Formats: sequence, C-alpha cells, structure tokens
Amino acid sequence: MKTLRIALSLIFFLTLVFSAPLSRAAGGSGGGSGDSGGSSGSNAGSSRSPERIAQRHYEAGLSSKKKAWKFDEKAARAEDAEDRDKLLAKARKAYEKAIASQSAAVKANPKSYEAENELGYALRKTGQYEKAIEAYDRALALNGAYFPAVEYRGEAYLSVGEIQRAKDSYMKLFRNDRKLADQLMTAMDEWLAKQPPGEGTASFAEWLKERKSLANVGDELSQNNTRGW
Repeated sequence: MKTLRIALSLIFFLTLVFSAPLSRAAGGSGGGSGDSGGSSGSNAGSSRSPERIAQRHYEAGLSSKKKAWKFDEKAARAEDAEDRDKLLAKARKAYEKAIASQSAAVKANPKSYEAENELGYALRKTGQYEKAIEAYDRALALNGAYFPAVEYRGEAYLSVGEIQRAKDSYMKLFRNDRKLADQLMTAMDEWLAKQPPGEGTASFAEWLKERKSLANVGDELSQNNTRGW
C-alpha cells in the first residue's frame, strides 16, 4: 500500500514537471506570434501608405539628380568632344529617371510640393521648359512661400524668353530670400552671356547692372546696421 502511494505521488509529480513547460511554451509562442503579426501588419501598412511611397520615389529622384550632376560636372571638364557628348547623354538619362521617380511621387502624394519642384527641375534640365514651369506652378500653388521653386521657375522663364517674369521672380526672391536671389542673378548673367547682342538684351543688361548696384547698397546698409559705433 505504501509502495502504491509512493508510485502515485511520483506519477503526479512527473506530470506537473513535464506539463508546465509545455503549457508555457504554447502560451509564449502564441503571444509572440500575435505580437509579431501585429507589428508586421502595422509596419507593412505604414510602408504602403501614399506618403511613404511618395517619399521613396522622391528620394530615388534626388539620387538620380545627384548622378546627373556628376555627369554634368565631368562633361564640363572633358576636353574630348566625343567623351563630353557621352557624359551629357548619361546625364540626360539620369534626369529622365528623376522625372519618372518624381512623377511617381506626385502621383502617390499630390500634395508634395517638393516633388513637384524636383519634377520641374528635371524637366527643365531635359529641355522641357513649358512642362517644367507647369510643375513649378503646381508646387507654388501648394506652398506659395516655397522659394526654391520661385528660383527654379525664374531660370525656366529665362529659357523661354519670359524676361519680365524672370525679373519678377528675382524681385520676389530679393524681398524674401537673398541667397536664392543671388543664385537667380548668377543664372541671369550666364544666360545673358549666351545671347546675341540686341535691344532686348541691352535693356536687360542695364536692368541687371542697376539691380546689382541696389543689392550692394542694401548689403552695405545691412552691415552698417550691425556694427557697433
């Protein structure tokens, strides 16, 4: 009888020992799977959101833009005409990839004025000036204070001969962002240097001269105001 009780006690003890880990393992596995599944589902949902998709396309477009810049820089230094043409062709392909990426970004998120601006830049670099201006217009319709688009659009205006609109762009930048105003002024100088002599270019050259003088006066006044007398 005593032996039977001992045997039963031993069986009960062994049952407790071996069943508890199995129970914990089953419960732990279920909880872990549930947490992992919830997290994965959440991340997947956010990664598929229009904003995230647009951001990925936008960043891909910026990467293509940087590659195009490098080809442009190499082309500018190339002494052999054939090498220069090959590099320029590679730059154009990179800009075309940027157009595709930024177009996809805008499609995913129509409110992305940054993508519209970069789309305009790539379009302008491939000679599609009217489409570039339309993209800049959309960017500024979304954010009228996004001055990089004002500067880019000012350069596009020069390319299509819209001199007065280019001037207006400069004046807006001069009042709001002097660094970008100077950037557009440099683009104006470069554009003017490539134009044949004429009455229109002469008056534009005179306007540029006056604006530079006024800008210098403004800089001197600003420096005087910051000095301790």
